[in-house]
Amino acid sequence: MQRKNDELMSIENEIREIIEGLGYDFVGMELVHEQGRMVLRIYINTLGGINVKDCETVSRKVDKFLDSREEIFGGRYYLEVSSPGLDAPLFYIKDFKNYVGKTVRIKTHDPVGSRRNFKGKIIEILANNDIKLGLDDGTEILIPFQNISKARLVPEIDDGE
Repeated sequence: MQRKNDELMSIENEIREIIEGLGYDFVGMELVHEQGRMVLRIYINTLGGINVKDCETVSRKVDKFLDSREEIFGGRYYLEVSSPGLDAPLFYIKDFKNYVGKTVRIKTHDPVGSRRNFKGKIIEILANNDIKLGLDDGTEILIPFQNISKARLVPEIDDGE
């Protein structure tokens, strides 16, 4: 969702191939600045779930690949590999399509109406890739996929009823 340049997209595709070659699903990745440092966060999954050993395996392999391309991030970065968790990030339009009917939090690059932060149920994905979101107050809003800077599932709590 962050506007990725061609070089970063190429690296993402190579990382996806490495991860899928190891037998894991590549959920997505993000490059963020946190507390004065650059963090490359990669999310992986598999049918049986992810454990620490899985993260270590992927981390070692991806780290080796990135070391051969030191110039990419222009210096020091931290690599994190993890499962997406209950509040899984949504990176691609297919992610939104997979979670129609689920509640998400969306942050946009530019305001939609007068807001940049939204929480609501995904109603549908339009042909132009706009996300139709049903907000808690009963209104609906269209958010262009390209305008989304960050999106995550909102965990649904099963109270056993």
